Amino acid sequence: MEQIHIIALSLIAVILVLVIIFFRFFIRRRQKSSSEAQIEYIAGLNYLIDGQNDKALEHLRKSVRLDTELIDAYIKIGDILRSEGYAEKAIKVHRDLLVRRDLLNLKRTAILKSLAQDYKVNKEFHQAVTTCEQILELDRHDANCKDFLLSVYEEMKDWRNAFDLLKKNSTISKSIKASTLACYKVEEGLALTKLKKEHDARLCYREAIKFDKKCSAAFLELAHSYIREKRLKDALTALKQLVQNNPDNAELAFTRLKEVLFDLGQFGDLEKMYLELIKSNPKVIEAHLGLAEMFEKKGEYLKAVDICKSALEIDPHRLDIKLMLVRLKSTLGMNEDAVNIARKLAEEIVEDHHNYICEKCGFHDHVYFWHCPQCKAWNSTKKVKSAYH
Repeated sequence: MEQIHIIALSLIAVILVLVIIFFRFFIRRRQKSSSEAQIEYIAGLNYLIDGQNDKALEHLRKSVRLDTELIDAYIKIGDILRSEGYAEKAIKVHRDLLVRRDLLNLKRTAILKSLAQDYKVNKEFHQAVTTCEQILELDRHDANCKDFLLSVYEEMKDWRNAFDLLKKNSTISKSIKASTLACYKVEEGLALTKLKKEHDARLCYREAIKFDKKCSAAFLELAHSYIREKRLKDALTALKQLVQNNPDNAELAFTRLKEVLFDLGQFGDLEKMYLELIKSNPKVIEAHLGLAEMFEKKGEYLKAVDICKSALEIDPHRLDIKLMLVRLKSTLGMNEDAVNIARKLAEEIVEDHHNYICEKCGFHDHVYFWHCPQCKAWNSTKKVKSAYH
């Protein structure tokens, strides 16, 4: 009996030794595998920094084959797939990671942020919003997530939620915040206009003006709404307010002002308005141009010439004013002067005839815009000096 007991103890000892040897081998192998995985991961990151996505993907995939716990490598793989146009595959990679147990909040947040970007690129905006909400449940102060969520709302044209989210933001300057909130209200108003809800749209435009008294788009769209409903006096008031509050964009109102004043039988008031604007804001060249055109139509060519000359003293590069001078001089029989101006004008003609440029990305358009269609920046529009307006 004692002999059996000794044999049993010997077997147990042998088994323990084998188990220890196995675990040592396993741990060493795992350590080696983990070390190799880290080398592959770092190589992948270096290629990613160099912009060599194919090689980065190759090394990152090797790293996760060697160590399936490398969450960051999986995240990067998904990010590369998204950047290469495979958003659906990226979604699968990132979504599968969330199934793992015992994920720390930091890792879960990183996965969710990449997943939210996948959804946005794949135009699955509601899923992107839901994912952002999950991130904010983990950290309600995550400013980057809030900025991203705001961009998703903008893509969705969900101006009301964008407005509410931005209004709570205390990290940006009051002036930028106010002007952007005004733009959101203008966009909301335009959406209501498409639904034939003119009254509700006007409420949005008026709210926009409360946030930013220089919001030209709000005054302009308010006037357009009144014009559609044949309320010309109200439209005239809105257009005059645009000129008064934002004289730098006064030219936006001039075309409509002419039409409304003509329909109201008050076209003569336009000359008075031009004179007042020139007196208070002489840099508004469009007012000079409009007044010169009125004198030309009345046959008062010398007055028109004087107006053009005073305008060129303020802005000597305005080709449209010079074109009018050529026409006026020719009408007055001052052909030599007209030819000299035309010759200089020909030398100054440029190919770029756009009126407005986005200061953020350089996008050009001949129509005023408050939301850049290319880089999505708000209120980044700058007027470009050009002959053609």
